[in-house]
Amino acid sequence: MRKCLAVSVALLFAAPLYATPLAVPVSEFEWSPDVEDFGGLSGLEVDKDGLGFAAVSDDGVLYSGALLRDGAGDLIGADIERSQPLLIEDGTRPDPKRFRDMEGLALLSDGQLAISAESRPRILIYSDVSGTPSRRELPKRGKRAPSNIGFEAFAVSQEGALFLIPEGTNNIRTPFPIFRSSGNDDWTRIYGLPRVGGFRPVGADFGPDGHLYVLTRSFIGFAFQTRIDRVIFVDGEPIRHQHLFTSSFGQFDNLEGLAVWQDAAGSLRLLAVSDDNFSGFQRTMMVEFLLQE
Repeated sequence: MRKCLAVSVALLFAAPLYATPLAVPVSEFEWSPDVEDFGGLSGLEVDKDGLGFAAVSDDGVLYSGALLRDGAGDLIGADIERSQPLLIEDGTRPDPKRFRDMEGLALLSDGQLAISAESRPRILIYSDVSGTPSRRELPKRGKRAPSNIGFEAFAVSQEGALFLIPEGTNNIRTPFPIFRSSGNDDWTRIYGLPRVGGFRPVGADFGPDGHLYVLTRSFIGFAFQTRIDRVIFVDGEPIRHQHLFTSSFGQFDNLEGLAVWQDAAGSLRLLAVSDDNFSGFQRTMMVEFLLQE
């Protein structure tokens, strides 16, 4: 009996939960640039051609630069060309670090950057990343909603609407609400993404196909697990969701940021970046998935 149990556990940790994923990891690399205090990456945006990136850290620093690819177009590295400490809405960089904790990153249609912040929950809008941002409020949370779990999954549609998904809900049976705002600070709940085990939404992005891709993460005390789903939109409204990928335990590190782009062959690629929590026991890595359908 003990031997059978050991074999079962080994199989659980050796193989993904889904044998035929629609999103397949095609390249990855560990990222250790020679940049002071680098780490904690949680939000990610990628240029339409998949050659440029912007990423924001838990320390409120915006990194931007070039993605390096081989002749086949697969990702092999990244070069940081700019490292910009961000101010908050009062024009300062406050201490402790949690007061400038930034999680989700989205590029608005007018070129401004929007960032969701967690410890002091709100959205910061930057017309100039070296300047002072404006502020937008988040959806109102229920009285029983966890206070330490914010809106990490943040995306902007092609029409310019903002979308947010909280990392936690009132209880383990409640789906994760997807909120939409087309202007001001009015938010509407438009969809409920069902819970799957311990997975929580940490990243999101709209693809060129008009659908919302959601990155969720689970942590079991010693290893992370990654899941990717797609919320299908028709005429601007969500109608269903679709599972794309589930990793094995420990296959990747703490993937939190997600960006979607279309390559020259017309295939969609999903690029994810990990948050190492500024820990020597974790890694910053980028993983790119190819959508096969």
